[in-house]
Amino acid sequence: MGFWKTTRKIVGHVIDIRVDRWVDFEYHKKTLRYLRDEWKRLFSHQKPTRSEEFDEAVQRLSLTPDDLATQTQRFRYLAWLFIVLSLALLAYACVIGSNGNWTGTIISVSIAFYALTLAFRFHFWYFQMSQRKLGCTVQEWMRSLSPIKRTKSL
Repeated sequence: MGFWKTTRKIVGHVIDIRVDRWVDFEYHKKTLRYLRDEWKRLFSHQKPTRSEEFDEAVQRLSLTPDDLATQTQRFRYLAWLFIVLSLALLAYACVIGSNGNWTGTIISVSIAFYALTLAFRFHFWYFQMSQRKLGCTVQEWMRSLSPIKRTKSL
């Protein structure tokens, strides 16, 4: 086997290199149907199939109040760690962006945004454990961050 045949075989597993499939109407129809179904699944407001209360989960996992307090504290520390890390990465991105390294800037900003998503995850878990409620919504989380406490939504 030559170099090009081997390369084509390897790339064929990663990228669909068959042009006849690119222009096939059924292939595009199937792809668009898949994207539509995923869009609906992501943004539809469906009831969860299994609901579990916080106390039931604590009993099922046989957690003690000390375990809960320790884990809540860990989630809060991890959230702050990732916030500080993302701020440091954004500062680093500004420094290397001022030097003209645009590729490094884009990579640093991307990693900083990933660190912010991890900060959100751990803070959301912290919020759920501190509220002792599973299944909190992002709206409830955002309301808890606001210094102004509203009784009714706008």
